[in-house]
Amino acid sequence: MRPTRSLAPLALAALGGLAIGACGLADVFRPAGLKNVVVTYCGDTLLAVGTREAVVVTVEANGATIPNPRLSVTSSDSTFLALTPIGDTLVAKKSGDVLLTIRLVSSMVTGTAPTTQDSIHVRGGGSAPPACP
Repeated sequence: MRPTRSLAPLALAALGGLAIGACGLADVFRPAGLKNVVVTYCGDTLLAVGTREAVVVTVEANGATIPNPRLSVTSSDSTFLALTPIGDTLVAKKSGDVLLTIRLVSSMVTGTAPTTQDSIHVRGGGSAPPACP
């Protein structure tokens, strides 16, 4: 009877290990970071001087849309296309072409953050609005 008693804890530990593995413990030890992240600018790329347009962006991770992602938006030249102080609205100020860069800001991203860039053309017409709302 002694050999049966010594195998019981070992068998119980093995079954417990299988149960933990089936519950996704392996996911805990995978490298951190988002996988297959796609940042897409969906807003207008042709703006008239004097207009304001909301920055429209979608972010998907592994094919699922991320609701309310934190983004950093910059214009290559704020004399042509500026952003409001909170960075959610484009302000067309002067005719010309600029590059809009959108970067995902996330603590889940290790290394280089996912970004997208899009060319925006500002055409003449109207007068430039003030930079602040």
